[in-house]
Amino acid sequence: MVGNPLMNFLLHGIRGNRVRHGFPRNVRQGDVVCVESEGLLKRYGIWTGEKFILYGKDRWEKYSVHEESFGDFIRGAEHFAICQFPKHYGRPTEWMQTIQTGSIVMPQAQIWELLEMLWKTERYKLYSAEETVRRAESRLGTDGFPTSEHFAIWCKTGIAESHELGSMRKILNQVIVY
Repeated sequence: MVGNPLMNFLLHGIRGNRVRHGFPRNVRQGDVVCVESEGLLKRYGIWTGEKFILYGKDRWEKYSVHEESFGDFIRGAEHFAICQFPKHYGRPTEWMQTIQTGSIVMPQAQIWELLEMLWKTERYKLYSAEETVRRAESRLGTDGFPTSEHFAIWCKTGIAESHELGSMRKILNQVIVY
């Protein structure tokens, strides 16, 4: 790794999904956890120690920040991942856990991505477990996040973003000819 966070991001952070297997451990308070869902995107939530707080459809089918039990959050999946956030801005590593029970890329788009990444690098803050839970609880009953990943990453880092959507956008940009 290079000493400069920007250079580290440019050299290592643009790669695809950072999923790792192993590193088994229990979910701890303040962890960002993700699980596969029925759609294209994963579901992300903040573990409070007793339940998950996440953004998405609640039991009344309304999109909001709400609470779910571990079982409701997992919804029968065989695996979930605990997100490990880097010290400096970049995509979190997803540590998988087994559940026991023809293109032309426009230069303007690349310049925008670089400027956006610089902005996020300056504003990135890794909140403690307690503060992550406080941030999640402060948004209970509200809406305004595009996906659960936006909400969960905002709780942990202060930046509302989706690495999944970013990866999909990059794939589409490789397929779409401008």
